[in-house]
Amino acid sequence: MSENDVLICPVCGYGLIKNDKSYFCGGAKKHCFDISASGHVNLYPGKASGGDDKRAVRSRTEFLSLGHYRPMADAVCDIIGRVGDGVTVIDAGCGEGYYTNNIARRTGALTLGFDLSKEAIISASKSAKREKTDNARFFVGGIYALPLKDGCADFITNIFAPCAENEFSRVLKDNGRLITVSAGKDHLLGLKRAIYDTVYANEVRADLPKQMILEKRQSLSYKIRLDSAEAINALFSMTPYSYRTSERDMQKLLSLSSLETEVDFDICVYRKDTKK
Repeated sequence: MSENDVLICPVCGYGLIKNDKSYFCGGAKKHCFDISASGHVNLYPGKASGGDDKRAVRSRTEFLSLGHYRPMADAVCDIIGRVGDGVTVIDAGCGEGYYTNNIARRTGALTLGFDLSKEAIISASKSAKREKTDNARFFVGGIYALPLKDGCADFITNIFAPCAENEFSRVLKDNGRLITVSAGKDHLLGLKRAIYDTVYANEVRADLPKQMILEKRQSLSYKIRLDSAEAINALFSMTPYSYRTSERDMQKLLSLSSLETEVDFDICVYRKDTKK
């Protein structure tokens, strides 16, 4: 299977065909979307806004490169299995592509990452090119209106990103699987204790699927140790806490040179209910 089998034009809905320099649609107007130097393609109809900025992309890349979240990334790949190039995986809300590229390498599937952040998608594409991950592709695109054909995906992964159940159901094949990864109740508890006077457990997210069939739920928890202020700041900067922490609490963060914290992932596998 190739991109020609799954992508559609975000303007008119006709299928997209790839050549050496661009993707073009089969509609009367032959809408064309150029492949950038980094390898990504902008398939968002209009001006994309939202997602990670350059600072957040840099922090996320720096932290994830340390390998602290690799057990979770590998757990997602283990669920998919070694499936080969006949299978299509969509990473919805892929960010800088750490998980997407790992899925492509580990499973052998055609793996397409979508995110509204152009900065993140550029970084993801460059990583794929640098690592010669030829079966990973990256597109600027929103997860609530994916430029994909109905029933084209075997798997959708949704890792620390909003869950668009209706759109995911449209894109998944019959009996296709959605894999979500969310913060468990104790995720980053040690980080929060080091910064805030009052600490609360994470709540269960409200946007998990309600119509799909939950096949499996697993918790993956362990502790990590960060031994530099740079690593601590990189972790903090890729979390929502970085946008809502007071100056007083920020000073506590800046004083840290090492940190031990829990990481707690809630991994769920949902199956598209063909009766719906």
